[in-house]
Amino acid sequence: MSVVIVGAGPAGASVALALARSGVASILLDDNPQAGGQVFRPRSDGRPPRLGHDARGEALRGALRQHAALIDHRSGHEVVAVYPGRKLWVVSPEGRAYELAAEHLVLAVGAVEINVPVPGWTLPGVYTLGGLQILAKASATVPAGKTILGGAGPLLYLVAAQLVSAGVEVTDVVDAAAFPTPGQIAGMARMPSLLLRGVGLELTLRRHGVAIHRRSAVVEIVGDGAVSEAVIAPLGDDWTPHAGGRSRLRADVVGMSFGLRPNTELAQLAGCEHAYDLSAGGWRVDRDARFATSAAGIYAVGDGAGIGGVDTALAEGTILGHELARQLGKANATLAGEAREALRRLPRQAAFRRALVGWSGLRPGVFRAADAATMVCRCEDVRLGDLDQALEAGIALPRGLKLRTRAGMGLCQGRTCWPAIQHRIAEKTGLPAAEVPMPTVRVPVRPVPVSALATLAPTAAAE
Repeated sequence: MSVVIVGAGPAGASVALALARSGVASILLDDNPQAGGQVFRPRSDGRPPRLGHDARGEALRGALRQHAALIDHRSGHEVVAVYPGRKLWVVSPEGRAYELAAEHLVLAVGAVEINVPVPGWTLPGVYTLGGLQILAKASATVPAGKTILGGAGPLLYLVAAQLVSAGVEVTDVVDAAAFPTPGQIAGMARMPSLLLRGVGLELTLRRHGVAIHRRSAVVEIVGDGAVSEAVIAPLGDDWTPHAGGRSRLRADVVGMSFGLRPNTELAQLAGCEHAYDLSAGGWRVDRDARFATSAAGIYAVGDGAGIGGVDTALAEGTILGHELARQLGKANATLAGEAREALRRLPRQAAFRRALVGWSGLRPGVFRAADAATMVCRCEDVRLGDLDQALEAGIALPRGLKLRTRAGMGLCQGRTCWPAIQHRIAEKTGLPAAEVPMPTVRVPVRPVPVSALATLAPTAAAE
């Protein structure tokens, strides 16, 4: 029987390694040149990373090399379609497309950032937090000049601390969340190492003189062809910006995002059922206790199935790898013990996650920073006013808005603009965000040259 794993981050690589240790071969597909995902991303030139070094990343890549006889790791191979029956379209680094069929398909596709449009967010010099992290990790490129970072959640403090440690002039961190309550701190203390790491990140910022503005958000970015200032405002309980009390801060670079949400595209194409779970980042693929989705033979692990962080991703990968090996008659006593230990850790990790969401989880009011002229869909130049006109005309479903305004119809297929569209529909219709249907996904999920599709070979079952 064949196993194909999509995504070579912590979750997907852990599945492949667990299978290999049980003598089960697998194909591991990933669009990055090296395994590790975002959290373990190495430098593209092979040199030690300038920031964010985690020894677990090199250990993971070394283990994949050690088990190369059983793990067919295809780096730079991007999955652009999944069809019912576990059939994939894959594009190779050379631009050739091929079809692959699996008997067991594991989706470990990671997360995407939550972007909040504000006036001026399309100016040169504005990045997502993850974008800044990728530049620094992969290319050793860091911002020059006064840098302001805004958003909410642990990624905000992690990126800020990494950048100041690399010599970047981070002047301000603008955090939408208030200081955590005693109950939230107690919940996060279920994972004491992670809580202490968070405290250490803030101490690093304080030591470098970075100003931290809590219960505040960047609501406008000002500049003539480039960033010159960021306007910050205090927030209400649902993170709606107040009209008064605003400040203007000098800036050359602004980094901003409000947490992560699962990447659901391939699971949607595969016909998997989904559920809305705010503690997991929003819409996520529905799965049972063994990580099986509603689609036969398809499993989902890691942040792509619900935001849980790197430790949860590693644990889920080990558990699923053991489960698949058991199904294939390759049970391994040592691995079974590791899977039991990983399973034992999951409740504590889930409790930590709930407390984290209670502290810094997305609140809908922050999207009210946008005005009618604010660009929401950058791919198709759709402004908030365009969406409102369609909503006022009675078009209140994602598909209708896409057809009327082209929002979400561009190169990214809504990965950037969907949260803003979802919450605008909810606000204008009075629906809870959970009742706004998911956006549609179309094949291919990434732009693909016609020449690549022309090379598409007949289905080849993974062996």
